[in-house]
Amino acid sequence: MRPSVELLTTTQPVAPYFDSELDIIEYAGRVDYGPKSVSKMGDKEIISRWVKSGHESMIEFVDATFLIECSRVVTHELVRHRLASFQQESQRYVEYAEEDPEDMFILPAAHEDTVEGGIMMISYEDSLRRYKLLRLNGVSKQEARYVLPNATRTRIVMKANLREWSHVLRLRCHPSAQPEMQEVANAILEILYQRYPEVFEAVVADVEAGRRAAR
Repeated sequence: MRPSVELLTTTQPVAPYFDSELDIIEYAGRVDYGPKSVSKMGDKEIISRWVKSGHESMIEFVDATFLIECSRVVTHELVRHRLASFQQESQRYVEYAEEDPEDMFILPAAHEDTVEGGIMMISYEDSLRRYKLLRLNGVSKQEARYVLPNATRTRIVMKANLREWSHVLRLRCHPSAQPEMQEVANAILEILYQRYPEVFEAVVADVEAGRRAAR
């Protein structure tokens, strides 16, 4: 199975003189320079210039929230980003007796017809069989889950401001990142770049050049 991402929501403007999230960013940045700068609202290219110069505080005023379906390997890494907010599917309450080995994640380079993929699928089949046996014998979901692998499918809602997303993506799109994480991060970057090119063109340039953010 392959991971997937979906943009759920972004910060929406309320003030009548804001038409989009980019207006919020531009306004927040122009406030630094006083009313004369605010009166020049409407030049979104200034956001690109701010970001490229390293002046990024204004992009903290817009959030983006994603639904991410992936393995628990990836969510264990995502929740280390402490400036984000998370709500994750709970193995204490969700029943996995109906899950199939094909619903679990294998290495992107591996397939069932490879030695590595075959070994992983055998392991998943065994884990699910043991989970189902425990449930049939009255073991609670929160205790039966101990036999489930990190490859188990899970869903997590993740919200972060655009500055934090920029940091996360510079780390997680890098070739040194875990392969499945790279799939998730690149999918998120594609969505955010299409929506906010002025903010994320610098991130795309860094990713393409192989530059990684400091942890």
